[in-house]
Amino acid sequence: MVSFYDYLKLLLPKITNELVICTLAGVSRQWFDLKRPDGNLYTVYMAGATPIALGLALALPHRRVISLDSDGSLLMGLTILPVVAQQDPSNLIIIVCDNESYGAIDGLPTHTAGAACLAGIARESGIRNVVEVKELTEFQKAIDDAFKANGSSFIVAKVKQSHQPSPHKLPHALDNKFQLVRYMETTENRSK
Repeated sequence: MVSFYDYLKLLLPKITNELVICTLAGVSRQWFDLKRPDGNLYTVYMAGATPIALGLALALPHRRVISLDSDGSLLMGLTILPVVAQQDPSNLIIIVCDNESYGAIDGLPTHTAGAACLAGIARESGIRNVVEVKELTEFQKAIDDAFKANGSSFIVAKVKQSHQPSPHKLPHALDNKFQLVRYMETTENRSK
């Protein structure tokens, strides 16, 4: 099975001025190791990455916003999926790292290790562009399709459990928040 880091390496060349909102440490660390520009928000609380990304996508409809979420985080906030379906912004891409475990809790299994299917839940919530991938070629196609999609896209990337060590330290949450705000003000020509 593929690592989430390998999937992220395929996403990286597509990122220009997109805003990327990352869930907790594992996902955040892997994205931070690949890309550290100002357009990222790292280590968002559980169940928070996708709602924040949706809010930004609605506030900035001309700009693509990507949520890098996880199975454990999303399972804590599934109620966001019908909201995404109802609002359906074409500039929102949700990518879920599904390793079927809670990384911060010694790998305890999430419900996706059993009967729960996040792609099915998203589809039944009304999100039109939903795909589950298990291979790099599938992910590349899913990303290419998402960047052209009419409506929100939801990609579940099934991954192996891994704890990739990082040589980098994530930025402090408050510093990172202000860095993202300054970046948005500058790139949206709204700085004072």
